[in-house]
Amino acid sequence: MNFVGEYIRKKRISKNLSLNTVCDELKISKYILQKIENDEFDQTINKVFYIGHLRAYANFLNLNVDDIIEQFKLQNSFEPVEILEQIPKPINQNTFFKLNKFLSFTSILVIFITFYFLFIEVEKPTPDYAIIPDIPEIFEPIVEKELINIEKRELVKNEQKTLQQKIEEKILSSSAFASSKINEDSINQTITLKFLNPTWLQLRDSKDEIVLSQLMTQNDEYTYDLNLKYSVTAGNAGNILVLINNNTRGKIGDFGEVIDSIVIDSNFNN
Repeated sequence: MNFVGEYIRKKRISKNLSLNTVCDELKISKYILQKIENDEFDQTINKVFYIGHLRAYANFLNLNVDDIIEQFKLQNSFEPVEILEQIPKPINQNTFFKLNKFLSFTSILVIFITFYFLFIEVEKPTPDYAIIPDIPEIFEPIVEKELINIEKRELVKNEQKTLQQKIEEKILSSSAFASSKINEDSINQTITLKFLNPTWLQLRDSKDEIVLSQLMTQNDEYTYDLNLKYSVTAGNAGNILVLINNNTRGKIGDFGEVIDSIVIDSNFNN
């Protein structure tokens, strides 16, 4: 195999497939497919997207995907990005700023101590007693009986209220348990992929057939049944948020990470 693009173009023609047909099936622009077949690499397009489209194209033609990708990498060289050494920030020792901090802290401490001694009541060594006038002996039984009656009424009222609350709580807890169990049984297990930024995505089913292969835009969402067990391939895992039954479980990977054939299950958390 000398040139990847020429080899793919010949295989497409041998299968009597037009370029427009391939575009419609793979949802890939005709411009990119022409670049691939002409062995031209557009420097303005990320190489991860290029490889992803090339993988989808080769798989569609039933070619050896691994050999195609390896030959493409050998055929095209990518210069590494030069990493600039970070210049450390100069240390500015501002003694005036330190002095201001010290004075501020001292002022706050003085105000706090003053406030404590002026406004917070200090416990006195001897208790104070209120002066109550003497009540005639004839009134003492009447007052005591009334106080006892008041306490009895309050006690009965509290017992009735407590009993009513227990009955209501029991009814509510039993109904809540029944309703929650029904809701849990009725929830469909679904996975939603939400895209925070433009990201290339490819989904394949258990038979390794392509379900979806395209560039997703910002705020796009794709939902599928958890039992389908789709394998996910993406150019930037940090831009994909995973929701299971509308519950956020985290991003599928780190920012800038390229993932290949990851299957998300119900235990996914990140």
